[in-house]
Amino acid sequence: MNHYRVVLVEDEIPARTVFRHFIEERGDLFTLVGEAEDGQDGLELFLKHKPELIVTDITMPGMNGLEMLREIEKSGERPPQIIILTCHQDFHYAQQAIHLKAASYLIKDDCLSDPGLLTRTMEQLASQVHSIDETREKQFQLEQQVRLSEIEIEQSLFLDMLLNPAAEAKWLRTLAESQLPLQEARFKVLLLELDRSSLRFPIDQIEELKLWQFAGVNVLKELLGSVGAYKVIALDKGRFLAVYTDALKLERPGFLEQVLESFAANLKMKCFALQCRFGQGLQGRPEALKRLASVPYPFFYRSDESIGIEEWEQLACFQRIPEPVSRFWSKVLKKALLEPHLSAAALEQERSSLFRQAIEHGWDPEQIKSLYLRVFLDMSHTVIGAEGGAELEAALRKKLELCQTFDSVHETTCACFHKLQQLQEGGKKIDSSISRIIQHMREDLSYPYKLEELAASINYSVPYFSSMFKKAVGESFVQYLTRLRIEKAKLLLLTTDHKTFEISESIGFENYRSFNRIFKKETGVSPSDYRRNGAVMSR
Repeated sequence: MNHYRVVLVEDEIPARTVFRHFIEERGDLFTLVGEAEDGQDGLELFLKHKPELIVTDITMPGMNGLEMLREIEKSGERPPQIIILTCHQDFHYAQQAIHLKAASYLIKDDCLSDPGLLTRTMEQLASQVHSIDETREKQFQLEQQVRLSEIEIEQSLFLDMLLNPAAEAKWLRTLAESQLPLQEARFKVLLLELDRSSLRFPIDQIEELKLWQFAGVNVLKELLGSVGAYKVIALDKGRFLAVYTDALKLERPGFLEQVLESFAANLKMKCFALQCRFGQGLQGRPEALKRLASVPYPFFYRSDESIGIEEWEQLACFQRIPEPVSRFWSKVLKKALLEPHLSAAALEQERSSLFRQAIEHGWDPEQIKSLYLRVFLDMSHTVIGAEGGAELEAALRKKLELCQTFDSVHETTCACFHKLQQLQEGGKKIDSSISRIIQHMREDLSYPYKLEELAASINYSVPYFSSMFKKAVGESFVQYLTRLRIEKAKLLLLTTDHKTFEISESIGFENYRSFNRIFKKETGVSPSDYRRNGAVMSR
């Protein structure tokens, strides 16, 4: 026979001693896991032990028995079988006890005159525990199935509206039924998507995804219930859309953060979010809502912030990257990653420059991914002595598919390349003195560097210095310095309004004519033509 855990809550010590004795006499069936002298201690014992039965008095100092039962009901834990013990033959108490799902209401004097009354009542209730648990589980499963069906119906209605203009009016009617205004009133839309890098399941496991959608919808409904009228839709691939109005017309600066924190706390997963403001009734902007719900990369350049729908639509109008510009940035990123002496600050500066240009021109996220993949593939062939590069390449391709933001694309690629470097066995080692000189050159290109002067500064002969330098960077000192200056000039020509002679001075050329001649020799065009052509190609 099963043992049932019991908590006894009684403030009068003599009565508690007698009731304890009754319970312990039936040690074959019950285990007394704790005693309390008030409702607060009783609540703590319940939360700690999760007993199947609670025997409690009503009138106690501090938190009384009925207040304790209300807190137990609100806790969300599996409710126990409850026996109320009281000296009061008062129907008012009995009514409250029944409302709080007490299973039995016993008068203390009756229990004392019939020593077996309490344990007989407990035994009767204990026999019902399993059947009640099974009933509750069935009821929970039924309720969950009903709510999952509701989610699927909402999703189906919305997807029909996306694919079939004739279904638009039907979907708008469902919004009106939810008290959402369709005409003049402003409204807001929350768009959320689970961060695929933090998922606790593969995104293509449909049944698993449904359960998490169910949880996410519940979180959003709970948050929006206190705001105003709302409609929540679970979309494909872990995306959620919530249309709502603020009944109190309040600015809620921390609301988006609250949503993100609630998802993290309840689902144990990160997500991206945008709060889009619509300045007119929903009936006038269905196309904007459709685009917001269906665009492949809504968070690529902006996320976790509030934004007007017009601004977002401009941002999500993606353009192709001109191939010459793509090649240019490929070289910039590859150079930054291949040279281990390059400072993290310099790499971040180049990432920021690429991001600014990408967001300004709205470059296609898929092409950004392809750009970074190409950089990695070029580097994996350049790194000396690396083994396991093929496995890392396959891993990077999979990870890039999951990336939802620009930053995650950059960080994922950099992380994979650093792993590639760690896999090197017997690869080249860069002389620390040479490394310091290269870093200094990178940080200050304006200085007129001379081979003989640099070799003497670290007590190396010119031939030995030249040999070690070429081993470190793969090209001669003159070739490397020239390439460094020309690549810097390209970046400044494309991303600043500096005059050509100013750029020439800032990167260490002795005179403007020399800069023009070498730039045209290396690139095939003059600096002015390069700036003009680059501006045209970036539009």
